[in-house]
Amino acid sequence: MTGPGQAWLVAVRELRERGRSRVFLFSVLLMLVGTAGAIVLPALLDTGPAPRDVGLTGAAPAGLVPALRAQGEAVGTTIRVHRYDTPADGEAAVRDGDADVLVVDARELEWPKRADEQLQALVTGAIQLVTVRERAAEAGIDPDRILTVLAPPPVSNVELGQAAGRSPGDENAAFVMTLVLFGAISTFGAMVLSGVVEEKSSRTVEVLLARMPARSLLAGKIVGIGLLGLAQVVALGLVALAAGALVDSVDIPAVRPAVVAWAVVWFVLGYALYATVYGALGALATRTEDASSVAGPVTIVLVLGFMAAFATFGSIDTTWARLVSWIPVTAPLAMPFRVAMGAATWWDLAIAVVLTLASIAGLVVLGGRIYTRAILHTGASLTLRDAWREVRPGSR
Repeated sequence: MTGPGQAWLVAVRELRERGRSRVFLFSVLLMLVGTAGAIVLPALLDTGPAPRDVGLTGAAPAGLVPALRAQGEAVGTTIRVHRYDTPADGEAAVRDGDADVLVVDARELEWPKRADEQLQALVTGAIQLVTVRERAAEAGIDPDRILTVLAPPPVSNVELGQAAGRSPGDENAAFVMTLVLFGAISTFGAMVLSGVVEEKSSRTVEVLLARMPARSLLAGKIVGIGLLGLAQVVALGLVALAAGALVDSVDIPAVRPAVVAWAVVWFVLGYALYATVYGALGALATRTEDASSVAGPVTIVLVLGFMAAFATFGSIDTTWARLVSWIPVTAPLAMPFRVAMGAATWWDLAIAVVLTLASIAGLVVLGGRIYTRAILHTGASLTLRDAWREVRPGSR
């Protein structure tokens, strides 16, 4: 059987074994339930704005009560009106918390402590509206006509993002997408590392290497875990979209299909880049306890790459942002954001993809050599220099 065929057998084995693992299934289920819960629960717990209690005492225009309720409905707030015979009764109700504000003779607003700006604007608007209607009627002017003249023109709101043509919602969606890519690449790259160390410490790798080359084993492991990770990311996205469609607690901006496609491409490229390094470094360790120490350098590089990509979010059109989106170790995290913001040209993408593919090819050769020489080593953990030059005496 050829090398690709052997690698595919290993990939299928990884999919089957890890897909049936109770720990993995429980973690995936917990992640999906947590994602859906974070979107759905706020909608279930949100009972809307609390009703506001307005007290009236003294002389008040006849249409003030309907006007107060209409003003409240306009902003989604229920207004409950209470009448008090004397100002003292109304003030006592305010102090006891039975009323949020007391309107005295439609001229004065009394508050328990500080004035509530939203409620103040609502009550003041209602008083002014009723007063204008009464004065218009007294002057022989049609109240509806005067209100039409005084009605403010509609004003629309446009939220400008940092990038021209993109709203803050688009930027938030792109930022969340970058976080998901970072989490997915680091999580599944670490799974490759732990899988290599586990097989080496349990000597399972010796049985597998009797049937296939070390490079095919490493490639199959990377492909299998990568497919599992991609399926998990897709499932997470589908659950988030389904939960967002059921409730209105989260405003999920529409993401263009091209942006999603490029996000998948950069997940594959970023995962292949870092998983190759993780797999090679995993072969240096002989115990699971050593996995974190041997993976320390690549983890630091990944975190620094994320920080560099994050630093470009406010200046996506600068030379710095373009360079960060070209460098292979940062491109998987920086380029998807630039694509989502419409700042990446076709030649930006071409340069970044070519450089990243070239780096992956180089790492496959280098990482394969390290993996081949170190995977059967026993005893103390190897250094990169020892694994590159030769296997220490006493190794197998």
